[in-house]
Amino acid sequence: MTPEAPIFIVGASRSGTTLLRNILNRHPRIAICGETHFQHYVYARRRAFGDLSDPRNRRRVIDEYLALRRLRFVTDRAALAETLMREGTGYRELFTSFVKYHTALRGKPRWGEKTPQHARFSETLCEWYPGGTLIHMIRDPRDVVASLQRMPWAADSVVENAWRWLADNLPARRCSHRPQYLPVRYETLVTQPEQEVARICQRLGEEYLPSLLDPEGHAPVIPPVPWTKNALEPITTERLGRWRQDLSAAQVSQIEWAVGPHLEAFGYQRAMGPPSRLTIARGLAFAAFDTARTRIPQLPGIWYHLARPTRLAKEESWMRRRVVKSGQLADTGR
Repeated sequence: MTPEAPIFIVGASRSGTTLLRNILNRHPRIAICGETHFQHYVYARRRAFGDLSDPRNRRRVIDEYLALRRLRFVTDRAALAETLMREGTGYRELFTSFVKYHTALRGKPRWGEKTPQHARFSETLCEWYPGGTLIHMIRDPRDVVASLQRMPWAADSVVENAWRWLADNLPARRCSHRPQYLPVRYETLVTQPEQEVARICQRLGEEYLPSLLDPEGHAPVIPPVPWTKNALEPITTERLGRWRQDLSAAQVSQIEWAVGPHLEAFGYQRAMGPPSRLTIARGLAFAAFDTARTRIPQLPGIWYHLARPTRLAKEESWMRRRVVKSGQLADTGR
């Protein structure tokens, strides 16, 4: 493994990706960048943006991308834009330049990035960086859904959130045959932190340091938002199995039905028997209602995504709006 081999952390939201990023960022040789959402905002629209060897196309994508509010960890956008214009002559080069720029600011040789939804970008990351490591964070879907139920930016429907767990985990697992793939279970990370972090460091070719598990004296590299503050605290097992208290029997049954055989395939056991048709129908009906309720405030953003895919800031400003759980229209700042 080369000294600069990149590290990517992916997985479903609320699976411990932020916790692992914070742990690795305490290493004196590793800097994991904040969430870039590069696949969604840039790479998936490469046909619309065009060939980045053309400076005009490169300037357009850089200007639009750096205008996104979600890139709140970018402190000097003008300097970054200059670097990207010089180095980002292709989509791989643009992504590499963006992430390495932030690593260089911290003076560390190992660079990496953490966007949970880049699980859907996993195969491309493995092809782009054959010497890198793809860390796939895996967590019990019932605990993931229980956590998502408390997030202001997530769906209210347990069925929709269970499908989201599938959408983020199945693409990453398709890379399990690749040498870059490293699965890490949230449950193991919090119950055996020393052994698991040592295993991760060994795989990365880096020295394990006990200080990686101690948040004291380590200011967060990425400014936290309310739903990531727990990841700044010492590792705890308190949130293991929270679904048993937070979810009803019907909700657990709907989640297990929604993920189907993938629950056992990922190593988790069923707690409920097959749900009744009425329970399934209720889950699907609420999922449809919740999706419609959420999407109505976002219709202008959906239009920009489909008709003007390169207008990233315009799309983002509308897609950040949703009917939150209190029933009020709000910008969640996700």
